Amino acid sequence: FLEKPGWPRDPGVARSRLPLAQSMKLLIVVDGVRHEVVAAGSYTVAELLQRMGSTCLSGSVDGVLSLGNLILPADGTTLSDANVADRDRLILTTIASPTALGKALAALGSASATLERFEAAVAAGDAPHEEELTRLFELVDAAPLDGLSEAQRGECRRRRKAIVARLEALSARAAAMPTTCQ
Repeated sequence: FLEKPGWPRDPGVARSRLPLAQSMKLLIVVDGVRHEVVAAGSYTVAELLQRMGSTCLSGSVDGVLSLGNLILPADGTTLSDANVADRDRLILTTIASPTALGKALAALGSASATLERFEAAVAAGDAPHEEELTRLFELVDAAPLDGLSEAQRGECRRRRKAIVARLEALSARAAAMPTTCQ
């Protein structure tokens, strides 16, 4: 695979898009390993990652997909709407990646997993101690953002805000639970 001049294409440059139903071949690099994937322009980023998890990679994939310096949105935007074209080279950074973004994603993923355990405990009627919630807030706030591009920082901020919103809601539910002292 030889890279052509101007490759990868600048995602900010308008170019003709394929019809949504037409398939496109994409080269997706995951931790230095290249995967050729055929995807429809109507796929969302989440659908593409789900398909990659079931075909190319083992298990589910939690990561950030980028086209050049552009982080592809995971909000339901289709690949075609995100300006991904046939033969584009995308980079998938996962929580296992030894990069600055991989480390930040791993820290936020760990905080999210802890939060899920706390949410299950509250649903079962067992509220976590206030100090544990405070430590989790601190862990989310301390996610390493050094060495990230502005787009990567933006993605980490988006994930961090989602975790903080869930954590604040959990904290309110836990505070409203009756306490029993023995």
